Amino acid sequence: MKSRPLQFALREINALARQPRSWLVLAAVSLLMGMVGPFDTFTMPLGPRLAYWTVIVIATSALGTLVDIVVVSLLPGSWPRPLAAGLGGAVAGLPIALAVWFINLLAFGVHDEAIALSVLVAYCVPIAALVTALSSALRHAAPAAAPIPLQTQTQPALLDRLPLPQRGRLLHLAVNDHYVDVITDRGTTLVLIRLSDAIRETAPVPGLQVHRSHWVALNAVKRSARQAGKPVLELENGTIVPVSRSYLEAARAAGLLSR
Repeated sequence: MKSRPLQFALREINALARQPRSWLVLAAVSLLMGMVGPFDTFTMPLGPRLAYWTVIVIATSALGTLVDIVVVSLLPGSWPRPLAAGLGGAVAGLPIALAVWFINLLAFGVHDEAIALSVLVAYCVPIAALVTALSSALRHAAPAAAPIPLQTQTQPALLDRLPLPQRGRLLHLAVNDHYVDVITDRGTTLVLIRLSDAIRETAPVPGLQVHRSHWVALNAVKRSARQAGKPVLELENGTIVPVSRSYLEAARAAGLLSR
């Protein structure tokens, strides 16, 4: 049986593969590497060189992304994102080096100097770690560096993390281990993100955190009730969400609970 981190990583890979932008980036990188011909590949004819680098770029990108997501999902959520991503990239560098070694073996033969596995590991581990750490840092710094004007924010940024079929009206966020279940009126998607970060991406949907593990959209609350003497909220989809003591006053102020 597949582990949850692996299932999540495979779903993320599948989602990326459905985005034309991902293929445009891979095509651009493959073309650049094929034209430049690093690591003594410039001596190859242009056609085989472009084909070689296309296979290298696609294979290592898919493998690196898969391993990095699995590693990051297993780390404590308190780790800084770039540090976790860098560690994931370093671990991914090992199977990446092995994949490149195997591709080189097929392309050049066993006696070619380019297939030395120790050399590939020495290159792939630090490069993968640096690339993933920088990508994570830039990705999470981007909103602060280039805020989107309020008038263009027609839907929550959090929805961009979901597959297209699940991008509906936001109802509820719930912590699920190192992930967050993002529930819309079109279904539930497991996202690798901290609840605090997910809540920041719910704007402009009016909502409230009512428990350390739950956030609700205000217009998704059907009614309030009590279970075993404790306050709960029933959402329009039938989900029962607990309201913890720390958030009672905020819930009452928002009109979710009676005084």
